Amino acid sequence: MDTKKTLCRIGQKMKEAGLVAACDGNISFRRDDGTVVITPSGVPKGELKPKHLLVVDLDGHVLEGTGKASSESALHLEIYRKRNDVRAIIHAHPVTATALTVAGIPFRPDIVTEGALVLGPVPTVPYAPPGSAELATACAEAAEGADVFLMERHGAATVGRDLEQAFYRLETLETVAKMYRDSLIFAAASSQQKNNPAAKAQPLSWYLKQ
Repeated sequence: MDTKKTLCRIGQKMKEAGLVAACDGNISFRRDDGTVVITPSGVPKGELKPKHLLVVDLDGHVLEGTGKASSESALHLEIYRKRNDVRAIIHAHPVTATALTVAGIPFRPDIVTEGALVLGPVPTVPYAPPGSAELATACAEAAEGADVFLMERHGAATVGRDLEQAFYRLETLETVAKMYRDSLIFAAASSQQKNNPAAKAQPLSWYLKQ
């Protein structure tokens, strides 16, 4: 069973893995009584302490704790309302996976076995302002058919039966995104060499611009 200490440990692991910077991201888990423990706004995920966390109901009313709940609380709560099986949600800004949405490249989880098995489908939610009801609704709709989804120019979210599963899905997402990025770079390099065998290999920065 998830605890406040577990959530804080996951926040530290997210920071160490480079999945968030500064005060980015938000984490929550649902208790057996239906209440939700969620991160506050303005506290770096790597510095979370149990005393920082808030407890809210599914309508967003603060039941325990002080301060302001995460700006993406509506996103979390909307997903919990849509999916009774979800007990934990993580939203982060994995650099490579997010960059794919900036470039307009659909994510391909099936390029490697781990992606297909761990992630399943990974849709991209069209851009909506962070913290908006529009974004929360769109993300909840995406979560009805996926455990992992991207938000255009805004990051990613993963759900799970507990915080560990949601975190592992987030780690896998970014790892597969890096593999996908590198495969595109290598494919561009291979194509360039085939079209012009006499051409010299270009620096990495050249392929990234292609």
